[in-house]
Amino acid sequence: MYLIYIFGALAITSGVFSQEDATTVLPEVREVFVAVGSSVKIPCADGEGKGVEWRFNSSVLVSSPVLSIQNTSLKDRGSYTCHQPNGNLIQTVSLNVGYPPSPPNVNCWSPSYPKRAICSWTLTPDPILPTHYITTYRSFSEPLSSARQCQKRAEGDRQCVLEELEIFAREPSLLNITAVNALGSTTYMWPFIFEQIVKPDPPVNVSVMVMPGRKLSVQWAPPPTWPDPVNFLLKYTVRFHWGKPETARTLGPYESNKMVLSGLVAGRTYYIQISAKDFLDDGRSSDWSAPIRATIPIN
Repeated sequence: MYLIYIFGALAITSGVFSQEDATTVLPEVREVFVAVGSSVKIPCADGEGKGVEWRFNSSVLVSSPVLSIQNTSLKDRGSYTCHQPNGNLIQTVSLNVGYPPSPPNVNCWSPSYPKRAICSWTLTPDPILPTHYITTYRSFSEPLSSARQCQKRAEGDRQCVLEELEIFAREPSLLNITAVNALGSTTYMWPFIFEQIVKPDPPVNVSVMVMPGRKLSVQWAPPPTWPDPVNFLLKYTVRFHWGKPETARTLGPYESNKMVLSGLVAGRTYYIQISAKDFLDDGRSSDWSAPIRATIPIN
């Protein structure tokens, strides 16, 4: 059985008003939050007399001082108004229908090892309602008071940045995500080892040059988000195919940022992509770079 939360809020209006309009006091807008599938009863303030009407999108719903909605769904969202028998507005109610937060599904990766990591999360079903996320992290054995904020760009963002993580730590770090909205809250804790979530971004500046003897010279550069490719080396894998992805072959890994493809077929067009991975084999490989195309001349 879901709980129903009813909050009061001041009406916010905008526009240009005349001197007479400036003295008009608008009725208060009530914010009502209800979970999908539950029932809700909304009384009309000062609407105890007979003939009170509830309207939705200007259409009369019911003549009653109490609006009752069973088995609410998303189509019930919107602005409801109750009116006196003469049609005067008594109150406006904004009905917000959604879900309480579910435990988040978390994905963390580090494209900028050892400087920082990124964590993102999804909720199923999506709460739909405005949801606030409290995100902190700390070493597993550290007290709660030592937790640091995972930095978000905006209040409702479902992605944040973790900095100053310990490398080669003997114990995991602990990410804590608490999701809160008007229908409830949930907390999820996820332990992780920094090295296990390393995932570089794809290499950049991939170029291909046709060479004599049906060869292709391939070069690339480390991803610019990888902060120190000198002390924290990357290794690279090359993938190429000729027209259909099922023909793809992979070569490597290579420690340098160039290689030569040989034994190719004249007249055939090849598509080349590069992937990067931490040199010590920590974490995961990057996604593949965008394909670069080159054709072997017939003559």
